[in-house]
Amino acid sequence: MSKDRDNTKMLETLEELVSIKSIAKRGDQSHPFGEGPAKALEYMLEQAAAMGFKTVNKGTYGYAEIGEGEELIGILAHLDTVEAGKDWNYPPYQATMEDGRIYGRGTIDDKGPAVASLFAMKDILDHGTPGKRIRLILGQTEENGDWDDITAYLENEDAPDCGFTPDGDFPAIYCENGIMIARISMPLENSGLEYACAGTAPNVVPDLCQLKTARGTYEGHGKMSHGCAPWLGKNAISDAMRRAAEAEGEEDLPFPAIYLRHIADKHHGEGLGIDFSDDGTRLSVNPGIIRSEDGRLTLDMDIRFPISVTSDQVVAGMREALGQYSGLGLTVEKSFEMPAVYMEKDGPVISRLLAAYRQVTGDLGEPLAIGGGTYARSMKNIVAFGPNFPGHENREHNSDEYLLLEDFYKLREIYRLALQNLLEI
Repeated sequence: MSKDRDNTKMLETLEELVSIKSIAKRGDQSHPFGEGPAKALEYMLEQAAAMGFKTVNKGTYGYAEIGEGEELIGILAHLDTVEAGKDWNYPPYQATMEDGRIYGRGTIDDKGPAVASLFAMKDILDHGTPGKRIRLILGQTEENGDWDDITAYLENEDAPDCGFTPDGDFPAIYCENGIMIARISMPLENSGLEYACAGTAPNVVPDLCQLKTARGTYEGHGKMSHGCAPWLGKNAISDAMRRAAEAEGEEDLPFPAIYLRHIADKHHGEGLGIDFSDDGTRLSVNPGIIRSEDGRLTLDMDIRFPISVTSDQVVAGMREALGQYSGLGLTVEKSFEMPAVYMEKDGPVISRLLAAYRQVTGDLGEPLAIGGGTYARSMKNIVAFGPNFPGHENREHNSDEYLLLEDFYKLREIYRLALQNLLEI
Protein backbone atom coordinates (compact mmCIF):
# COMPACT_ATOMS: atom_id res chain seq x y z
CA MET A 1 0.00 0.00 0.00
CA SER A 2 1.35 3.43 -0.91
CA LYS A 3 2.14 5.94 1.82
CA ASP A 4 -0.62 8.27 0.65
CA ARG A 5 -3.21 5.50 0.72
CA ASP A 6 -1.94 4.38 4.13
CA ASN A 7 -2.26 7.92 5.48
CA THR A 8 -5.78 8.05 4.08
CA LYS A 9 -6.60 4.88 6.01
CA MET A 10 -5.11 6.42 9.16
CA LEU A 11 -7.27 9.51 8.75
CA GLU A 12 -10.39 7.41 8.19
CA THR A 13 -9.59 5.46 11.35
CA LEU A 14 -9.40 8.67 13.37
CA GLU A 15 -12.63 9.97 11.84
CA GLU A 16 -14.48 6.85 12.87
CA LEU A 17 -12.97 6.91 16.36
CA VAL A 18 -13.94 10.55 16.92
CA SER A 19 -17.54 9.68 16.00
CA ILE A 20 -17.69 7.39 19.04
CA LYS A 21 -18.72 9.44 22.06
CA SER A 22 -16.50 7.90 24.72
CA ILE A 23 -16.91 9.74 28.01
CA ALA A 24 -15.98 7.46 30.91
CA LYS A 25 -18.59 6.73 33.54
CA ARG A 26 -19.49 3.84 35.80
CA GLY A 27 -20.93 1.09 33.65
CA ASP A 28 -21.74 -2.61 33.98
CA GLN A 29 -19.73 -5.80 33.76
CA SER A 30 -19.79 -5.74 29.96
CA HIS A 31 -18.98 -2.04 29.77
CA PRO A 32 -17.02 -1.15 32.94
CA PHE A 33 -16.64 2.50 31.97
CA GLY A 34 -19.74 2.91 29.81
CA GLU A 35 -20.74 1.84 26.32
CA GLY A 36 -18.83 4.64 24.56
CA PRO A 37 -15.33 3.80 25.84
CA ALA A 38 -16.03 0.09 25.34
CA LYS A 39 -17.06 0.71 21.73
CA ALA A 40 -13.95 2.82 21.10
CA LEU A 41 -11.73 0.07 22.52
CA GLU A 42 -13.44 -2.60 20.44
CA TYR A 43 -13.06 -0.50 17.30
CA MET A 44 -9.33 0.12 17.81
CA LEU A 45 -8.64 -3.53 18.50
CA GLU A 46 -10.54 -4.51 15.35
CA GLN A 47 -8.29 -2.21 13.32
CA ALA A 48 -5.19 -3.64 14.98
CA ALA A 49 -6.27 -7.24 14.36
CA ALA A 50 -6.83 -6.45 10.69
CA MET A 51 -3.22 -5.23 10.54
CA GLY A 52 -1.95 -8.54 11.92
CA PHE A 53 -1.48 -7.51 15.54
CA LYS A 54 -2.17 -9.70 18.54
CA THR A 55 -5.10 -8.15 20.40
CA VAL A 56 -6.52 -8.61 23.89
CA ASN A 57 -9.73 -7.12 25.27
CA LYS A 58 -10.30 -7.63 29.00
CA GLY A 59 -13.15 -5.15 29.28
CA THR A 60 -11.40 -2.87 31.76
CA TYR A 61 -8.44 -2.54 29.42
CA GLY A 62 -7.16 -3.80 26.09
CA TYR A 63 -3.99 -3.88 24.08
CA ALA A 64 -2.58 -4.49 20.62
CA GLU A 65 0.87 -6.03 20.29
CA ILE A 66 3.54 -6.83 17.73
CA GLY A 67 6.92 -8.51 18.08
CA GLU A 68 8.29 -11.31 20.19
CA GLY A 69 10.66 -11.83 23.10
CA GLU A 70 10.75 -11.16 26.83
CA GLU A 71 11.28 -7.41 26.76
CA LEU A 72 8.28 -5.14 26.38
CA ILE A 73 8.01 -1.58 25.07
CA GLY A 74 4.77 0.09 26.06
CA ILE A 75 2.70 2.87 24.53
CA LEU A 76 0.02 4.03 26.96
CA ALA A 77 -2.89 5.83 25.30
CA HIS A 78 -6.48 6.48 26.30
CA LEU A 79 -9.70 6.45 24.30
CA ASP A 80 -11.98 8.32 26.69
CA THR A 81 -12.50 12.08 26.41
CA VAL A 82 -13.85 14.90 28.52
CA GLU A 83 -17.33 16.24 27.85
CA ALA A 84 -17.67 18.36 24.73
CA GLY A 85 -19.03 21.39 26.57
CA LYS A 86 -20.49 24.28 24.61
CA ASP A 87 -19.40 26.95 22.11
CA TRP A 88 -18.30 24.57 19.35
CA ASN A 89 -18.30 25.78 15.76
CA TYR A 90 -17.90 22.20 14.53
CA PRO A 91 -19.71 18.99 15.55
CA PRO A 92 -17.64 17.59 18.44
CA TYR A 93 -18.35 13.95 17.54
CA GLN A 94 -17.94 14.25 13.80
CA ALA A 95 -14.41 14.78 12.52
CA THR A 96 -14.39 17.87 10.31
CA MET A 97 -11.56 18.79 7.95
CA GLU A 98 -11.01 22.51 7.37
CA ASP A 99 -7.89 24.57 6.63
CA GLY A 100 -5.58 21.65 7.30
CA ARG A 101 -7.16 20.91 10.68
CA ILE A 102 -9.11 17.89 11.93
CA TYR A 103 -11.74 19.17 14.38
CA GLY A 104 -13.45 16.93 16.92
CA ARG A 105 -13.37 15.90 20.56
CA GLY A 106 -10.38 13.66 21.17
CA THR A 107 -8.43 14.56 18.02
CA ILE A 108 -5.47 15.77 20.07
CA ASP A 109 -6.37 14.18 23.44
CA ASP A 110 -5.85 11.29 22.92
CA LYS A 111 -7.49 9.54 19.98
CA GLY A 112 -5.32 11.13 17.28
CA PRO A 113 -2.06 10.15 19.02
CA ALA A 114 -3.42 6.65 19.72
CA VAL A 115 -4.20 6.14 16.03
CA ALA A 116 -0.81 7.56 14.98
CA SER A 117 0.88 5.14 17.40
CA LEU A 118 -1.07 2.23 15.97
CA PHE A 119 0.03 3.05 12.42
CA ALA A 120 3.62 3.64 13.56
CA MET A 121 3.61 0.09 14.90
CA LYS A 122 2.19 -1.11 11.59
CA ASP A 123 5.10 0.54 9.76
CA ILE A 124 7.53 -1.41 11.92
CA LEU A 125 5.69 -4.69 11.46
CA ASP A 126 5.63 -4.17 7.69
CA HIS A 127 9.43 -4.44 7.75
CA GLY A 128 9.57 -7.59 9.83
CA THR A 129 8.76 -8.92 13.29
CA PRO A 130 10.73 -6.96 15.92
CA GLY A 131 12.81 -8.87 18.48
CA LYS A 132 11.04 -7.15 21.37
CA ARG A 133 7.35 -6.85 21.98
CA ILE A 134 5.71 -3.47 21.38
CA ARG A 135 2.34 -3.09 23.05
CA LEU A 136 -0.21 -0.31 22.58
CA ILE A 137 -2.12 -0.29 25.88
CA LEU A 138 -5.51 1.34 25.50
CA GLY A 139 -7.16 2.85 28.56
CA GLN A 140 -10.76 3.96 28.93
CA THR A 141 -10.89 6.11 32.05
CA GLU A 142 -7.89 8.45 32.06
CA GLU A 143 -9.76 11.72 32.10
CA ASN A 144 -11.69 11.21 35.33
CA GLY A 145 -8.53 10.34 37.26
CA ASP A 146 -9.67 6.94 38.55
CA TRP A 147 -7.32 4.92 36.34
CA ASP A 148 -9.00 1.67 37.32
CA ASP A 149 -8.12 0.50 33.80
CA ILE A 150 -4.39 0.76 34.44
CA THR A 151 -4.74 -0.77 37.91
CA ALA A 152 -6.46 -3.78 36.36
CA TYR A 153 -3.80 -3.99 33.66
CA LEU A 154 -0.93 -4.04 36.15
CA GLU A 155 -2.66 -6.69 38.23
CA ASN A 156 -2.88 -9.05 35.27
CA GLU A 157 -0.27 -8.19 32.65
CA ASP A 158 3.43 -7.54 32.14
CA ALA A 159 4.54 -4.02 32.95
CA PRO A 160 6.54 -2.42 30.12
CA ASP A 161 10.30 -2.19 30.53
CA CYS A 162 10.14 1.29 29.03
CA GLY A 163 8.01 3.38 26.71
CA PHE A 164 5.94 6.51 26.41
CA THR A 165 2.46 7.94 26.54
CA PRO A 166 1.51 10.11 23.53
CA ASP A 167 -0.45 12.47 25.74
CA GLY A 168 1.80 15.42 26.54
CA ASP A 169 4.25 17.70 24.77
CA PHE A 170 7.29 17.57 22.55
CA PRO A 171 10.27 17.50 22.67
CA ALA A 172 9.61 15.16 25.68
CA ILE A 173 8.55 15.50 29.30
CA TYR A 174 11.00 14.48 32.00
CA CYS A 175 8.99 15.83 34.96
CA GLU A 176 5.28 15.99 35.78
CA ASN A 177 4.18 17.89 38.86
CA GLY A 178 2.31 16.13 41.60
CA ILE A 179 -1.49 16.23 41.36
CA MET A 180 -3.98 16.44 44.16
CA ILE A 181 -7.65 17.23 44.62
CA ALA A 182 -8.34 19.50 47.58
CA ARG A 183 -11.87 19.87 48.88
CA ILE A 184 -13.05 23.01 50.66
CA SER A 185 -16.31 22.35 52.48
CA MET A 186 -18.67 24.10 54.87
CA PRO A 187 -22.27 23.76 56.07
CA LEU A 188 -24.60 25.06 53.40
CA GLU A 189 -26.53 27.10 55.95
CA ASN A 190 -23.36 29.08 56.78
CA SER A 191 -22.36 29.72 53.17
CA GLY A 192 -24.91 32.32 52.09
CA LEU A 193 -25.95 30.00 49.27
CA GLU A 194 -28.93 27.73 48.94
CA TYR A 195 -27.79 25.90 45.81
CA ALA A 196 -24.62 25.60 43.76
CA CYS A 197 -23.76 23.46 40.75
CA ALA A 198 -20.87 23.61 38.27
CA GLY A 199 -18.28 21.40 36.69
CA THR A 200 -17.91 17.86 35.40
CA ALA A 201 -14.35 17.07 36.51
CA PRO A 202 -11.80 18.80 38.76
CA ASN A 203 -9.27 18.98 35.92
CA VAL A 204 -11.54 20.95 33.58
CA VAL A 205 -12.27 24.67 33.82
CA PRO A 206 -16.10 24.76 34.04
CA ASP A 207 -18.03 26.75 31.48
CA LEU A 208 -21.37 26.98 33.32
CA CYS A 209 -22.28 27.59 36.97
CA GLN A 210 -25.60 28.09 38.70
CA LEU A 211 -25.92 29.64 42.17
CA LYS A 212 -28.99 30.42 44.24
CA THR A 213 -29.23 32.62 47.30
CA ALA A 214 -32.19 33.65 49.41
CA ARG A 215 -32.53 36.75 47.24
CA GLY A 216 -31.73 35.62 43.72
CA THR A 217 -30.40 33.16 41.16
CA TYR A 218 -27.15 33.72 39.28
CA GLU A 219 -25.65 32.00 36.26
CA GLY A 220 -21.98 32.20 35.48
CA HIS A 221 -20.46 31.51 32.08
CA GLY A 222 -16.93 30.60 31.16
CA LYS A 223 -14.65 28.89 28.69
CA MET A 224 -13.40 25.35 29.13
CA SER A 225 -9.71 24.52 29.23
CA HIS A 226 -7.49 21.93 30.85
CA GLY A 227 -7.22 22.30 34.60
CA CYS A 228 -3.42 22.20 34.51
CA ALA A 229 -3.50 25.60 32.78
CA PRO A 230 -6.63 27.32 34.12
CA TRP A 231 -5.48 30.73 32.87
CA LEU A 232 -6.21 29.56 29.32
CA GLY A 233 -9.92 29.34 30.09
CA LYS A 234 -12.51 31.34 31.97
CA ASN A 235 -13.97 29.85 35.14
CA ALA A 236 -17.78 29.98 35.33
CA ILE A 237 -17.69 29.50 39.12
CA SER A 238 -15.70 32.70 39.48
CA ASP A 239 -18.10 34.48 37.14
CA ALA A 240 -21.17 33.36 39.10
CA MET A 241 -19.62 34.23 42.48
CA ARG A 242 -18.76 37.68 41.20
CA ARG A 243 -22.26 38.24 39.86
CA ALA A 244 -23.83 37.24 43.17
CA ALA A 245 -21.49 39.46 45.20
CA GLU A 246 -22.00 42.43 42.92
CA ALA A 247 -25.77 42.11 43.15
CA GLU A 248 -26.08 41.49 46.89
CA GLY A 249 -22.79 42.52 48.46
CA GLU A 250 -20.42 40.15 50.26
CA GLU A 251 -21.68 40.75 53.82
CA ASP A 252 -24.45 38.13 53.63
CA LEU A 253 -22.61 35.78 51.27
CA PRO A 254 -19.76 34.25 53.29
CA PHE A 255 -18.64 31.64 50.81
CA PRO A 256 -18.69 33.88 47.73
CA ALA A 257 -16.70 36.42 49.74
CA ILE A 258 -14.15 33.78 50.74
CA TYR A 259 -13.96 32.49 47.18
CA LEU A 260 -13.43 35.92 45.63
CA ARG A 261 -10.86 36.89 48.25
CA HIS A 262 -8.74 33.73 48.13
CA ILE A 263 -9.44 31.75 44.95
CA ALA A 264 -10.97 33.62 41.98
CA ASP A 265 -8.41 34.32 39.24
CA LYS A 266 -5.54 33.37 41.56
CA HIS A 267 -4.34 30.54 39.38
CA HIS A 268 -1.18 29.83 41.37
CA GLY A 269 -2.67 29.71 44.85
CA GLU A 270 -1.58 33.25 45.75
CA GLY A 271 -4.59 33.70 48.03
CA LEU A 272 -4.23 30.27 49.63
CA GLY A 273 -0.63 30.51 50.79
CA ILE A 274 0.57 27.86 48.33
CA ASP A 275 2.26 29.78 45.51
CA PHE A 276 5.16 27.30 45.25
CA SER A 277 7.51 27.08 42.25
CA ASP A 278 10.43 24.88 41.31
CA ASP A 279 12.51 23.80 38.28
CA GLY A 280 10.64 26.02 35.86
CA THR A 281 7.17 24.99 37.03
CA ARG A 282 4.72 26.76 39.31
CA LEU A 283 1.84 25.42 41.34
CA SER A 284 -1.56 25.78 39.68
CA VAL A 285 -5.09 25.74 41.09
CA ASN A 286 -8.30 25.00 39.20
CA PRO A 287 -11.66 25.23 41.00
CA GLY A 288 -13.34 22.53 38.94
CA ILE A 289 -16.51 21.35 40.72
CA ILE A 290 -18.89 23.01 43.15
CA ARG A 291 -21.92 21.25 44.61
CA SER A 292 -24.55 21.73 47.31
CA GLU A 293 -25.48 18.30 48.61
CA ASP A 294 -26.58 16.77 51.90
CA GLY A 295 -26.52 20.10 53.68
CA ARG A 296 -22.95 20.97 52.72
CA LEU A 297 -21.28 23.13 50.10
CA THR A 298 -18.18 21.56 48.55
CA LEU A 299 -15.60 22.94 46.16
CA ASP A 300 -13.18 20.49 44.53
CA MET A 301 -9.95 22.02 43.23
CA ASP A 302 -7.36 20.40 40.97
CA ILE A 303 -3.90 21.40 42.23
CA ARG A 304 -0.62 20.68 40.41
CA PHE A 305 2.38 21.12 42.71
CA PRO A 306 6.17 21.08 42.10
CA ILE A 307 8.22 18.00 42.97
CA SER A 308 10.00 19.81 45.83
CA VAL A 309 6.67 20.23 47.66
CA THR A 310 4.46 17.61 49.29
CA SER A 311 0.69 17.48 49.22
CA ASP A 312 0.70 17.78 53.00
CA GLN A 313 2.52 21.10 52.70
CA VAL A 314 -0.13 22.29 50.24
CA VAL A 315 -2.96 21.31 52.58
CA ALA A 316 -1.17 22.94 55.53
CA GLY A 317 -0.78 26.19 53.60
CA MET A 318 -4.45 26.22 52.67
CA ARG A 319 -5.55 25.50 56.21
CA GLU A 320 -3.44 28.33 57.53
CA ALA A 321 -4.77 30.78 54.92
CA LEU A 322 -8.39 29.77 55.52
CA GLY A 323 -8.15 29.10 59.24
CA GLN A 324 -9.85 32.40 60.03
CA TYR A 325 -13.10 30.89 58.69
CA SER A 326 -13.12 27.81 60.93
CA GLY A 327 -15.92 29.40 62.95
CA LEU A 328 -18.12 29.00 59.87
CA GLY A 329 -17.34 25.29 59.79
CA LEU A 330 -15.02 25.59 56.78
CA THR A 331 -12.67 22.64 56.33
CA VAL A 332 -9.89 21.73 53.91
CA GLU A 333 -9.18 18.09 53.04
CA LYS A 334 -7.16 16.17 50.48
CA SER A 335 -9.39 13.75 48.60
CA PHE A 336 -6.99 12.43 45.93
CA GLU A 337 -3.30 12.44 45.06
CA MET A 338 -1.05 11.21 42.26
CA PRO A 339 2.74 11.16 42.57
CA ALA A 340 5.07 13.24 40.44
CA VAL A 341 7.07 11.82 37.54
CA TYR A 342 10.80 12.38 37.16
CA MET A 343 13.30 10.85 34.74
CA GLU A 344 16.87 11.88 34.01
CA LYS A 345 17.03 14.07 30.91
CA ASP A 346 20.07 12.26 29.49
CA GLY A 347 18.89 8.75 30.39
CA PRO A 348 18.46 6.01 27.78
CA VAL A 349 14.71 6.45 27.27
CA ILE A 350 14.47 10.22 26.93
CA SER A 351 17.65 10.45 24.85
CA ARG A 352 16.25 8.01 22.29
CA LEU A 353 12.88 9.72 22.17
CA LEU A 354 14.58 13.08 21.69
CA ALA A 355 16.67 11.66 18.87
CA ALA A 356 13.53 10.62 16.98
CA TYR A 357 11.83 13.98 17.50
CA ARG A 358 14.93 15.92 16.45
CA GLN A 359 15.48 13.80 13.34
CA VAL A 360 11.97 14.54 12.05
CA THR A 361 11.61 18.18 13.13
CA GLY A 362 15.15 19.55 13.32
CA ASP A 363 14.17 21.14 16.65
CA LEU A 364 16.92 20.79 19.26
CA GLY A 365 14.73 21.92 22.16
CA GLU A 366 15.24 20.42 25.60
CA PRO A 367 12.79 18.19 27.51
CA LEU A 368 10.17 19.87 29.68
CA ALA A 369 8.70 19.88 33.16
CA ILE A 370 4.92 20.34 33.16
CA GLY A 371 1.89 20.58 35.39
CA GLY A 372 -0.16 18.12 33.36
CA GLY A 373 -0.78 14.56 34.45
CA THR A 374 -0.50 11.52 32.17
CA TYR A 375 -0.45 7.74 32.33
CA ALA A 376 3.33 8.09 32.76
CA ARG A 377 2.60 8.32 36.49
CA SER A 378 1.28 4.77 36.51
CA MET A 379 4.36 2.82 35.41
CA LYS A 380 8.13 3.05 35.70
CA ASN A 381 10.32 4.21 32.81
CA ILE A 382 7.37 5.75 30.97
CA VAL A 383 7.36 9.44 29.96
CA ALA A 384 4.97 11.68 28.06
CA PHE A 385 6.11 12.23 24.48
CA GLY A 386 3.99 14.46 22.22
CA PRO A 387 1.58 15.07 20.60
CA ASN A 388 1.68 18.85 21.18
CA PHE A 389 4.41 20.60 19.19
CA PRO A 390 6.16 23.72 20.54
CA GLY A 391 4.45 26.89 19.42
CA HIS A 392 1.28 25.15 18.21
CA GLU A 393 -2.05 26.05 19.75
CA ASN A 394 -3.22 23.43 22.23
CA ARG A 395 -6.98 22.92 22.21
CA GLU A 396 -7.27 19.84 24.43
CA HIS A 397 -10.29 20.02 26.75
CA ASN A 398 -11.40 23.15 24.85
CA SER A 399 -14.21 23.73 22.38
CA ASP A 400 -13.18 23.26 18.75
CA GLU A 401 -10.43 20.83 19.70
CA TYR A 402 -8.34 20.04 16.65
CA LEU A 403 -5.23 18.33 15.35
CA LEU A 404 -3.28 19.68 12.40
CA LEU A 405 -3.29 17.14 9.59
CA GLU A 406 0.40 17.81 9.00
CA ASP A 407 1.11 17.10 12.66
CA PHE A 408 -0.95 13.89 12.53
CA TYR A 409 1.24 12.48 9.79
CA LYS A 410 4.36 13.77 11.54
CA LEU A 411 3.35 11.98 14.75
CA ARG A 412 3.34 8.68 12.90
CA GLU A 413 6.89 9.22 11.68
CA ILE A 414 8.22 10.39 15.05
CA TYR A 415 6.64 7.50 16.91
CA ARG A 416 7.96 4.99 14.37
CA LEU A 417 11.50 6.27 14.81
CA ALA A 418 11.09 6.45 18.57
CA LEU A 419 10.01 2.81 18.74
CA GLN A 420 12.90 1.77 16.52
CA ASN A 421 15.26 3.61 18.86
CA LEU A 422 13.77 1.98 21.94
CA LEU A 423 14.16 -1.42 20.32
CA GLU A 424 17.93 -0.78 20.41
CA ILE A 425 18.18 -0.30 24.19
